[in-house]
Amino acid sequence: MTTSRKSTLISAFATLLSLVVLARPSAAQSYNAAGDFSIGSNPNSAWSYGYSYGVGSAVILDTTSTNPAAPNLPLSGWLGNENPSPYTGYPSELHNGTANIVTDNFTTVYKPGQLGLQPGDSNEVSIVRWTAPFSGTFSINATFSGLDSLGDSVDVHILHNGSSLFNSVVSPSPASYSGLQSVIAGDTIDFVVGNGGNGLNDDTTALSASIVPEPGTLGLVGMGLACLLSFRFLKRK
Repeated sequence: MTTSRKSTLISAFATLLSLVVLARPSAAQSYNAAGDFSIGSNPNSAWSYGYSYGVGSAVILDTTSTNPAAPNLPLSGWLGNENPSPYTGYPSELHNGTANIVTDNFTTVYKPGQLGLQPGDSNEVSIVRWTAPFSGTFSINATFSGLDSLGDSVDVHILHNGSSLFNSVVSPSPASYSGLQSVIAGDTIDFVVGNGGNGLNDDTTALSASIVPEPGTLGLVGMGLACLLSFRFLKRK
């Protein structure tokens, strides 16, 4: 095969690959806080779980995972263990991975698939963190909603590298955010739940959050992969 022929084929292949990436962003290229939840490790791929003493302070990763999180409850999660009360582990991030509704402490109701963040009673905020695996622009969509039938009263936040993107309260109405954010690889997006300044009081809060790269970002990733494959092909020839 002539050099010109090789170049034409490689160029066509790279273009097609980029178009496929642009047209069909795969599920593996999106991130879902509840759907991706795992107690296998912390960090868990792009996600990590922990707490800090105040919003924007240094994050302390949880080191205790439990399944179930409390006796006779099919909840799995990560525990900060800053509260000495037995079977609490506050602050915590707990997930209902079953197909059934799970009720904790008589009033906290987890629907199937829900992820709940519980702050502590000494200014500890519960945190679910996403770390950018590559650079680009991402669409962030998040809703915080109370899980307690008595009504939550919490402060909620979304931070980019510790700086505020969103601040609100759930008292008890849900709080939602939607926006685009440019990041570089290694940047962090934190989803934070605090106790609202009134102590620990029926504050378990569901987090529904997705982070999806914009098509342009996917195209750049696809073109980078295509160039790498093309280079390797030429090297082999």
